[in-house]
Amino acid sequence: MIRSRIGRFELLLCIIAVLSFLPGVTLGQTDTLDIADILEHVSEGDADALVKHADMYLELALLEQTRRYTRSQALYVLEEFFHQYAPGGFGLEHSMAQGDEWWLIGSYTVRNERQIFRIYLRFGGSFSAYKLIAIQVIRS
Repeated sequence: MIRSRIGRFELLLCIIAVLSFLPGVTLGQTDTLDIADILEHVSEGDADALVKHADMYLELALLEQTRRYTRSQALYVLEEFFHQYAPGGFGLEHSMAQGDEWWLIGSYTVRNERQIFRIYLRFGGSFSAYKLIAIQVIRS
């Protein structure tokens, strides 16, 4: 239990560090994307909450070829992914901005297994309305 609290504290520190570098995104803003929520949704495997941050279409590459899905289709695909690869945690490792897009990159651990995936979350839009537009998962 203490270990999970330490892990959450470390995650919070990473989030705060990342937020200081991302343009137009701050913790607790109501008019922009809440990064802490996104990281928590991935860490817990909450497909429904994650898709609520998505644009009308979401590009998914989950260990396979890339496909573009509607939000409702993406929800189903993500639920299946999180069911097959139950979340053991998500650690943010890097973020970067490129034009009107920015990325969160981290490691996703599968519960009760030694598998670790690299996850790339790509967001697009403007400073006041970022939307999740792509998720890529590859084996580490």
